Amino acid sequence: MSGALCGLREAVAGQLRRGGLPAVAAMEGRRAGRWRETVAAVSLSRVACAPGGFQDYLGVWTDPDSGKKREVYGRQAEITLTLDVYAPREGGESACQRGAETAAELLMCQGAAGLAALELRWGPVEFREELGMYRLPVSCRCGAWLTARTDGETGVFTDFEVKGRTI
Repeated sequence: MSGALCGLREAVAGQLRRGGLPAVAAMEGRRAGRWRETVAAVSLSRVACAPGGFQDYLGVWTDPDSGKKREVYGRQAEITLTLDVYAPREGGESACQRGAETAAELLMCQGAAGLAALELRWGPVEFREELGMYRLPVSCRCGAWLTARTDGETGVFTDFEVKGRTI
């Protein structure tokens, strides 16, 4: 596997960091307590595709190095990312709210690493006593294309990618 979905989580975390919100690609709860500032943990919570395989023929891709042509197939998908925004006790609930607002502005204005953000939702802030931190869950539903290239000889799908979708 190509790790395309893991790469998406990493790309969104990088986008948030560049926008001023410290972020990591998923985080175990016990590690959250180490942070002394607001931080977002990015994880993938849902991928929904239409029925069927990679049925949509998208065209031919030419390898820039070898010149070899390979067919590209894809399917539309919706990907939901979950951001758990954590803030230390000293920052309070308002630090979680500010972190969520920063994330929302970045994702709605720029998309989630190139994917169109269709909807953002967040729940209530809760204090996690075992972590000594506040937590606010944010979900971002995105439109995407999952694409795959054939190997050019046997027709086996390789090189899976997640690509943006305009709305």
